[in-house]
Amino acid sequence: MRVEYLIGSEANRGSQQMVGAGALAVAVSDWDGVHLGHVALARRTAEVAAKAGARAVALLPWPSPDAEGEKSVARLTTLEERIALLDALGCFEVLLVATAPAETLTVEAALAWWRGLGDVRALLGARSPADSVARLWPAGLAEAARSVGMSVEDAHVESVEDDLSGQIRALVEAGRMREATAALGYTYTVTGVVIGGDRRGRLLGFPTANLRLEPAKLTPGNGIYAAWVWLPGATSPWPAAVSIGVRPTFEQDGRRLIEAHLLDATIDLYGVELQVQFVEWLRAEERFDGVEALIEQMNKDRERAREILRAEAPARRLASQSWPAHSA
Repeated sequence: MRVEYLIGSEANRGSQQMVGAGALAVAVSDWDGVHLGHVALARRTAEVAAKAGARAVALLPWPSPDAEGEKSVARLTTLEERIALLDALGCFEVLLVATAPAETLTVEAALAWWRGLGDVRALLGARSPADSVARLWPAGLAEAARSVGMSVEDAHVESVEDDLSGQIRALVEAGRMREATAALGYTYTVTGVVIGGDRRGRLLGFPTANLRLEPAKLTPGNGIYAAWVWLPGATSPWPAAVSIGVRPTFEQDGRRLIEAHLLDATIDLYGVELQVQFVEWLRAEERFDGVEALIEQMNKDRERAREILRAEAPARRLASQSWPAHSA
């Protein structure tokens, strides 16, 4: 899949050179999460393109509203993750990352923008609560597009009534990782670089990797999780118990941390970029009266994580293909 970037009004100045000549079937969404609804849209677009003798194109309006300061919404996927996930689907020839000009809020201007892309035979997608999509799909666009001969399929992938990405965000924030995995079609994953910590976990006998994450990326809700941790270049993941929260037994500043304890491993990971796949929530974080009680519970957490992940082991090969960076 080729990725092209289109800025503002450039759609009417050479965009056909970016997308390519010939008929086009274009799917538009903010693609946040590239969840099962998006997968259905992508596959439907590939079908429509094949029947029309057209090229399948994914259009991603960017930046998202939160990146423009209009909203503050943590996202399921970064731009780089969306690109990788869409590429892994194998449905599209081109991904067009486009910054829509403000004037496309009117139907006439939006239709002109779409026609500026070239011979758009089919337009698939839906209006979205995300302003970045609404700018290219204002109310009335479908009717106007049909009037000039475009086929339009309103897929309701990200409609106001059924915002699946929003529902998945709520599940992740609540730590309901099994349900989030079912809706996404893959295990929710975060990527972060290991940074220095106070080594308190090592002193307690539970060395942890403290992760620095992308600020706009959604982190699961506070608690303890069973997770897979991928190291660079690895062919299989490490089982881990991951803590997200403010460490109430020791800290009072409210600073939120994500710490991964690899089971049966002592590895210096400082400066290494890790991927963490959250399998299941184990318990809420809590404040303990003393270090001994904390260590006792951490041992229980470690064994519970081991038990859960051992049951997942037969599917480890499948898990390794659930995130593009580890696809075979």
